[in-house]
Amino acid sequence: MAHSAVASVLILSLISQIEGFPNGAPPSACSSMTPGHGVATQQSSSPFITTSTKGEIALPGTSVQLELRPQNGDTPFRGYFVMAFDRNDDSKPIGTFQEPRDGKLIDCSGGMQNAVTHINNSDKKSVIIEWMPPPNYSGQVVFKTTFVQNKMTFWVKTESKVVSVVTETQGSPRMVPKPAGSSASQVNYILGNLVSLFLMAISVL
Repeated sequence: MAHSAVASVLILSLISQIEGFPNGAPPSACSSMTPGHGVATQQSSSPFITTSTKGEIALPGTSVQLELRPQNGDTPFRGYFVMAFDRNDDSKPIGTFQEPRDGKLIDCSGGMQNAVTHINNSDKKSVIIEWMPPPNYSGQVVFKTTFVQNKMTFWVKTESKVVSVVTETQGSPRMVPKPAGSSASQVNYILGNLVSLFLMAISVL
């Protein structure tokens, strides 16, 4: 009887590893972002990407809309796990996510609502997520996503392009007031605006 009970526990444990987490990643996956599927992560380039739908520059206090999708628009994925990190510090996720229609929020590393994952393992070709930067934050953000294609195939911490959260002054260059009068003044006006645009471009690099 005891041997039968032990065997049942082992079988259930193996089934749990094979099945993974169809209802999303658990909080225990926060540090590694690795699914508990009992197999190694893929080392090849991920066929899935995380992109900012409104460009790579955002203002503090405004959300960044992300899209999780296949690179070729064809291959579906079944699961995902996303967190945002400052480009210079990947020790702790930053900002907060809004709960998506087909996902759920997770509290990671002592934060709140700073990770988001799937709620079912149906095929997905596009997932839209909203992320808010921390208050008074400015810097460069990288979104890291674990994509699960199936129980045996997944890519961990796929990185997005950098999104720069800039102040309003950085995001909107101050234009030199247009002068009235001579052509020389007009030339100075044009040069002044070109310098402003040049300085703004340098500040977000």
